[in-house]
Amino acid sequence: MSTVTQTAEAPTAGRSSGRVIVAVVLVVVAILCLIAAILYFSEPAKSLPSVLGAIKFTGHNAGRANSHRSVRGIATLVVGVVCLVAAGFAYFWKAKLRDD
Repeated sequence: MSTVTQTAEAPTAGRSSGRVIVAVVLVVVAILCLIAAILYFSEPAKSLPSVLGAIKFTGHNAGRANSHRSVRGIATLVVGVVCLVAAGFAYFWKAKLRDD
């Protein structure tokens, strides 16, 4: 015969594994966004990887192909910073204990 004992544990305000996973995913997305923002600011549009929207240089679009994609860089930078802040909140925020 086996007996099962139940222990009543007090609720803890620790981090759940789900919140840690969300924080890690947000940090990875933030790092990728920050790398993309650096590429947008440092490379001309014709030298960008195709996944970031490279403009093919054909002669008549020399102005666009040689310019930097500043608007996309700013938007990607903002998304990266927001994801990084959200990851910090998800990881470091602690729920208050309730007395119900």
